[in-house]
Amino acid sequence: MKFKVGASEKLDMLKFKNLGIEREKIINSSYIDAIKFDYKLNNLVNEIHPKEIKVKVANIINENLETKTFELKPINGTLPNFKAGQYIVLDINKNNHTYKRSYSISSSPKNLESYQITVKRVRNGLVSNYLLNDVKVGMEFTIHGPFGEFTYNKFRDMPDVLALVGGSGITPIMSLARAINDKAEDFNLTIIYGDREEKDLIFKKELDELASQNEKIKVKYLLSDEHSSVYDTGLISKDIISEYEIGKYSYFVCGPIHFYHHLNEIFKELDIPNKYIRHDIFKENEILRHIKHELTVLTNDEEITIPCYEDEPLLQALEEASIDAPRKCLVGVCGFCRSKLIDGKIRTDETSLREADKDYNYIHPCVSYPLSDVTIKLCK
Repeated sequence: MKFKVGASEKLDMLKFKNLGIEREKIINSSYIDAIKFDYKLNNLVNEIHPKEIKVKVANIINENLETKTFELKPINGTLPNFKAGQYIVLDINKNNHTYKRSYSISSSPKNLESYQITVKRVRNGLVSNYLLNDVKVGMEFTIHGPFGEFTYNKFRDMPDVLALVGGSGITPIMSLARAINDKAEDFNLTIIYGDREEKDLIFKKELDELASQNEKIKVKYLLSDEHSSVYDTGLISKDIISEYEIGKYSYFVCGPIHFYHHLNEIFKELDIPNKYIRHDIFKENEILRHIKHELTVLTNDEEITIPCYEDEPLLQALEEASIDAPRKCLVGVCGFCRSKLIDGKIRTDETSLREADKDYNYIHPCVSYPLSDVTIKLCK
């Protein structure tokens, strides 16, 4: 059987035959530059929470002989909202290098005219000594943030919080106490604050005033190196924590890494579930430089070899070589600096590396120290 093709069918076939040619003409004549389009929501987020903020030092408060509070005001615009307990990352330009350090905001979230950060001197601390010795009112810096989950959440945390504090770990807890007093937060806060001697206690006068004026805030002090009839002596212990009813409290722990490990063992002995425990770890590295090794850094387009030392974390070696490595919290918690260990041996104060990362040789350079020549690949 033969089919007769009419004029309309012939026209359709011709159109189909020429379809590819016409399509190519349209593509070749189209606009080849990328379409520039900004989502309104993204613009709003960048406006409210910019990636970096220029600030100047508006005031410096001497808290004690080894501690100062720096009041940072925005040069233009306003500061982002934050929750008590969060931190900012401060860029420090020194000796032609940019160092980044995280500092808890110690002021109340009710005050957005400025952020206050409180810095305690660390022996041989590269940045803390610079801030305490050289920074003056009027100097300008760049900050990032705020960041962090060391905050109170009424849906997650108990109405009563027991804050266990070591040394300068009082700074985010001070922000929480101020927030309660300003009615920016609503929970009962009991602070057990340990330090070496009375002279080392930061914010003591204000803490005592808050405790006397606000029934939601209570403070207990412990001195490890000074005997006094006014204060308890020793370290925060199992017996001290047991004085507070288990099951009633959420536990907010803030202090150096050894303090965190000490309390973590106590929590295990007392059978306190992790869901009731919040951690914020304080650390600033010392420059001791005993044993030297080589650190080879692989990026997407180059290979760089630099010196590194057994007494400084790999991230510090990267900073001193002006290598732009991801970093944020600097204590092994946020995972922002996560990198792959290709070769070599390290030791680590790792606190939060995932089991899968351990299996596949991923590390956090901010808390990883070389024990040999080391090769890592940065994961940007």
